[in-house]
Amino acid sequence: MPALWAIGGAALGGIFSGLSANEQNRQQERATSIQNEAATALYKHEWGDPNSSELGGEALRSYNYAVEGQAITIRNNERYLKAQEEKLVRDYKYEMGIRAYQHEQETRAYEQSVARAFQQQTFNELAQTAALVDQDRLVHEQLINLAFDETETLLEYGAAAAGLGLKKRQAIAGATTEAQATRISALKAQGAAVARGASGRTAAQNVQGIVAEAGARQAAIVDKLMFDLEATDQDLYRMNQQLILDKAGFAMTAESISMSDKAARAKIQMQALQAAINAEASIALKPEIAPPIPVPYSLPRMEYQEIYKPAKPPKSPDNIAMTTSPWLAAAGGALSGAQAGLSMGSAYNSAKGTPWGKP
Repeated sequence: MPALWAIGGAALGGIFSGLSANEQNRQQERATSIQNEAATALYKHEWGDPNSSELGGEALRSYNYAVEGQAITIRNNERYLKAQEEKLVRDYKYEMGIRAYQHEQETRAYEQSVARAFQQQTFNELAQTAALVDQDRLVHEQLINLAFDETETLLEYGAAAAGLGLKKRQAIAGATTEAQATRISALKAQGAAVARGASGRTAAQNVQGIVAEAGARQAAIVDKLMFDLEATDQDLYRMNQQLILDKAGFAMTAESISMSDKAARAKIQMQALQAAINAEASIALKPEIAPPIPVPYSLPRMEYQEIYKPAKPPKSPDNIAMTTSPWLAAAGGALSGAQAGLSMGSAYNSAKGTPWGKP
């Protein structure tokens, strides 16, 4: 009886295990097939046709995108560099124009300052000539006035000297006339005394008195004449001394005029020299053109690395479904079923209380 249970269990276990293994194998193959299809689709999306050696898919599109992006970057950078180079050329031309314009303006200012300096120097020379003419006229007038004063002094001296001579001659003539009048008066008195008839000692005394009186009067006339002549000589001496002083004064005045003229001319010369220095100082520094602006140069170009083109990797091999042999599964199931049948038979017999092998 247990053997039947074991056989039945083995048969049932083998059948069910074989059927179950077949179903699991089908499911595993279906799942593996889906995985392989998905892997093939993913490879084709990323790398292109797995049966072609040419790169494709997203890898090719990414590579082409990077190449196109680099080309755009190169064109943009080239346009930017060309724009910068054109700007450098424009700036160079503009700065060179400014340089030439500034030099032209500085040259015009310099030439204008030179022209003004020449005009100022011409004016200074005219002013110097006019000042020298005025100085000549002033000296001439001073010398004329001095000559007039000297001539007037000499004339006054001549007139005074002539007056003193006349006065001297008048004194001599007056003294001579007075002396003659005194002698005549004395002779008349002598004649009168003789005519009165006086004689002897008294007559002699009268005559002597008249002679003595006449002599005294003549002596007084002579003394007065001498005093008058000496006073005239003194006046003439003082006039001569004054003339000498006047001549010395005239000489000193002439020398003073000469020295003043020299000082005035020296001052005029100094002022003319200072005016010439000022005119020369007003001349601006001769301009020199600034150094040339550096010529613009070509800007350096950037170096670009070639976009890396990835190599197409080999496709991964398809997955193989992990299957179980139905026969091995059936054998395992039969063994398990037999064991289960024996267990069930033992349990059944134990429930009936009949030992194994007995009726």
